[in-house]
Amino acid sequence: MDVIYPAAPLFLLLAPRLLRAQLAPVLDYASSARWPWPFAPHDLGTYPLANGQVYGGGECTEENQMPVEETGNMLILLAALATAEETPAFALRWWGTLERWAAYLLDKGMDPENQLCTDDFAGHLAHNMNLSAKAIVALGAFGKLCGMAGREEEARRYREAAAAMANRWVEAARDGERTVLAFDRPGTWSQKYNLVWDRVLGLGLFPPEVTRREVAAYRAQQNRYGLPLDSRADYTKADWVVWSATLAETEEDFQALIAPLADFLQETPDRVPFTDWYDTKSGRKVGFQARSVVGGVFVKMLADPSRWRVWLDRAR
Repeated sequence: MDVIYPAAPLFLLLAPRLLRAQLAPVLDYASSARWPWPFAPHDLGTYPLANGQVYGGGECTEENQMPVEETGNMLILLAALATAEETPAFALRWWGTLERWAAYLLDKGMDPENQLCTDDFAGHLAHNMNLSAKAIVALGAFGKLCGMAGREEEARRYREAAAAMANRWVEAARDGERTVLAFDRPGTWSQKYNLVWDRVLGLGLFPPEVTRREVAAYRAQQNRYGLPLDSRADYTKADWVVWSATLAETEEDFQALIAPLADFLQETPDRVPFTDWYDTKSGRKVGFQARSVVGGVFVKMLADPSRWRVWLDRAR
């Protein structure tokens, strides 16, 4: 699920039906008796066998899972798919599961416990601000789904809950002119790439000044080949750089964050297919290559509703 999530912009732009095809098996599995947890699964098994999650605690324990990450991913992508298709019909087939996930994020999402997120190479992190932002946006996304489904009372409840959580997040996250990596780590910072869906889905949960400060802080933290993922290391993720750049309100800010990534692609000494994980000082690949997550660079196209609509019309 945490690979489907970053890859999704490509499919949402060019072929939403292919995103349906990726999400349906996950939803079927999560709604079956095989999956015992109130949060979304990480995987269906080891390719080519979809015979049950193997990551972390699998079907046996909650240890080393990504509960807030994967649950947020599913709710956000289902709302994005409904937006692309202009109907929530697909999501309605598993509505009981979605309600269970939304309840989980209401309970656990504001201040995530010590757990992994999609950047699992960085290890466990408690009170992860970017993960908290994902949970808040996901609840807003579920509220949008409820509204599209005609469930007005649920839509209002989740929208209000997400808005209240966003207000708390803004107060807790700020550290001068930037936001911290985790609630309890002053002096740190991280990319808040999950906020991009607040813009793409038109949720309006986070005030514009939050992303303005973020983008200004990002520009000040860049190295030769781009913006590090956070203050812990010099490596970054190319897909997340584009998501963070898409938070920019001006073309100048967007280009300022994108240009070092373009330089990396031209100048890296590692002549391999597009890697999404690289060092922003040396330009060397850290790991991964030719992964579907590079489809995430198309998120900028989704942030312009009229442009997205042109491509959706072509997809149909």
